[in-house]
Amino acid sequence: MTKLKGQVAIITGASSGIGRATAYALASEGCHLVLTARREERLKEVKEKGEAMGSKVVYYVGDVCQEKTAIQTVSLAIETFGRIDILVNNAGIGKLIPLVESTSDDYYEIMDTNVFSSFIFSKYAAIEMLKKRQGKIIFVSSVTGHVGHEDETIYTMTKFAQRGLSQAIDKELRSQGIKTCVVCPSATKTEFEVGYGRTKESVEAAHWETADDVAQGILYACKAENTVWEIRMR
Repeated sequence: MTKLKGQVAIITGASSGIGRATAYALASEGCHLVLTARREERLKEVKEKGEAMGSKVVYYVGDVCQEKTAIQTVSLAIETFGRIDILVNNAGIGKLIPLVESTSDDYYEIMDTNVFSSFIFSKYAAIEMLKKRQGKIIFVSSVTGHVGHEDETIYTMTKFAQRGLSQAIDKELRSQGIKTCVVCPSATKTEFEVGYGRTKESVEAAHWETADDVAQGILYACKAENTVWEIRMR
């Protein structure tokens, strides 16, 4: 397994849930972190804990749906550390909406958050990774990217799209030292799942994976010598 000490990882959606848990998992392995999300107070908390664990941590506050956020986050990584070894495309949104009740606004919001952000961060990170001919790009998809779920039409589309994007990048760039992996969790106990009839209490009581469980899957993908293309969690 690859040692991660001293490597530099960008994590999107890092202020809570799987992104936050992944930040701590990577920090525990000695990774330096570049975090991005919209909520600065949450990012400050993650930064402080990551630094207490011995990592150097910086962050950029921004909306992953905007190309500017990808450009500035990647620039921050290069300015601070001079390299990018790992990108974790974690930012995401889901809405439980039947097809006939879905709107164009729902479509663009979910598609931009889940797919455009993965595309644009991968593009700018890959430009830097190619300079050193090494890097790993991790996508947090879902078991919904394998089997469509009712009332999750748009969300299902985005998770299938992330798997396709990862596979295409892997075929295009693996020979140049850049590997990809898709991590596909099932329902996870995070605030992502709250709403649409589910309360915080009901989510916490559910027999689901935790954010830490998923973070360990992502950590494995980062450390594997020959990165497996996909990790599908129960």
